[in-house]
Amino acid sequence: MTTQLSLKQLYDKVLSKPAPGLSFVKEVANVTKKSEPAVRRWLSGAATPDALTQEVLAKHFNTTPEALFPKA
Repeated sequence: MTTQLSLKQLYDKVLSKPAPGLSFVKEVANVTKKSEPAVRRWLSGAATPDALTQEVLAKHFNTTPEALFPKA
């Protein structure tokens, strides 16, 4: 028999999951072995990762470093 959850329990279950943006930052940090603050700097444009890190991310996301980090 399957346990039935209340609406509140379903809501609480969703709230326990990380937000999509946070999940993305954690994924990129894990793939690159860099810190979350470093990833946030890349996302804000305050910094750009080194060429090797760009290649790792491009491979992970099945794209190119140039597409991930376009020149302004």
